Amino acid sequence: MRLVVCVGWVLAFGGVVGAVQPRVDFDYVIDAFKDAGTWQASATHKFDYRPEQRDGWAPYRDGQWVYTDYGWTWQGADRGSWMTDHYGYWTRRDGDDGQRQWVWVPGGFWLPAMVEWLRSGDYLGWRASRLDRFSNTLESEATRYGDPAEWNFVLADKIRGPLTADDFAPPAKAKELLVNAQPVDHIFVSYREIDRPGPDPAILRPAGDGQRQVIIPNVTDLPALDARPEEQAAPRKYCVYRPKFYQDEDGIFRRVELFLNPRVREQVDQITQTDAETAKQRRAAEKKREELLESRRQHQEDLYR
Repeated sequence: MRLVVCVGWVLAFGGVVGAVQPRVDFDYVIDAFKDAGTWQASATHKFDYRPEQRDGWAPYRDGQWVYTDYGWTWQGADRGSWMTDHYGYWTRRDGDDGQRQWVWVPGGFWLPAMVEWLRSGDYLGWRASRLDRFSNTLESEATRYGDPAEWNFVLADKIRGPLTADDFAPPAKAKELLVNAQPVDHIFVSYREIDRPGPDPAILRPAGDGQRQVIIPNVTDLPALDARPEEQAAPRKYCVYRPKFYQDEDGIFRRVELFLNPRVREQVDQITQTDAETAKQRRAAEKKREELLESRRQHQEDLYR
């Protein structure tokens, strides 16, 4: 298993990794994604994003699972995985050609993966799902289990390493597995017992080695998307870029709306500029008034000297 680890390394500008989550404007995401897909209005959730997709593409298939102190964490190979697989959620909607396609709905909080887990015999399965910040599903059973094609099933031992297209059960097999599948979760012991979705991380032990302790790295924040740590041996930390956004969920959708409607953006910019000019004029007037009052006070003091 490949881990990105960072042990107390220092950036050229002197910042230490892992101090705090960086804060950014959601416009950063919009700018990063603008050439790789399209934003569109949605009656269900205001706006969603449709990336350019190759045939057979689905979220949470190109990459691998890593177990961290936050639980099962998806390490995706897709360009925008750092955002789309950890904030908001994936859902499917009908495209212009009548085919159902995956679209991403933005959100403001980070999770190690926006999926729910099932177990069916020797197979593990996961599906991109809408979750709350505690990893509880927010979708109905009809939505979650209505389409077997939305589920990714692999033999359980396959999640020990990077996944390939050949690892996934074909649609007919996935349909069969879904019939008898059951939710799978485990208890993670830290300073207390924590219920978590997915299989017990002990599954990561090499086959036949039931005694070796599974190393669970700690999620450590990168200060920028393009920051790269030096790889070291121990203790292991799993480095991720997971910024906090200045906007709440409504604010995120407003930023998307401004991006899709440049004329509205121009009006907002004009209002902002006008407000700034007004504020500047007000500050100048207040400064002039203070100077006048100071001049009068000084004049009164001169009269009584």
